[in-house]
Amino acid sequence: MEINNIRKEREIVWIQILYLYIIPTLLLYFNIIHEDFRVVLLFVVALLLFGIVKHAKWTYFDMGISRDFMKDITPHILFTLGGVFFLIWLSQIVPHEPFLGWWKNLKFLLLFIPISVLQEIIFRGVLMNMLLRVFRNPIFIIILNAGVFALMHVIYLNFKFVLPMTFIAGIGFAWMYYRYKNLILISASHTVLNFVAMILGFFIIR
Repeated sequence: MEINNIRKEREIVWIQILYLYIIPTLLLYFNIIHEDFRVVLLFVVALLLFGIVKHAKWTYFDMGISRDFMKDITPHILFTLGGVFFLIWLSQIVPHEPFLGWWKNLKFLLLFIPISVLQEIIFRGVLMNMLLRVFRNPIFIIILNAGVFALMHVIYLNFKFVLPMTFIAGIGFAWMYYRYKNLILISASHTVLNFVAMILGFFIIR
């Protein structure tokens, strides 16, 4: 009976991944939903996932939000600095167009922080916990989480470069979350790295 329950729960998770992660990304990629509405779509998906979290009665602690989050600050600082140095090194060997005048772009300034945090909530806080509840192999969980995270970036013009880069980043984010389960600090790391990657010009919307 327990095996059947686990199988059913896994099927539900696969369906949720398909409808809440893959299909919305493909709708943007094939321009069925215009790119101007990508932020709206992201927030709609976030609301649906919030409904799943409420229905499952997950606590803040379940998602990695606690008052003593600062205890993991050192590994997260090292992880973030490593990511920043990697991006700077990458900018020396990969053709790119820096995001000039980013401080004048109000849309960028207003959205890059909430979008970065929302991505971590969606992919680590929710998806990672879905996977942890139905799968046991941490390597499989981390790779699957990173793969779904990377797929979201197919909407970018230079996706042949962005996909492997975000897959590697996704493995790092997923491993850090699996190791420390600290949604606050991994969101801060993602925000910093997303900011650096954006101003270096690695992300260009089609």
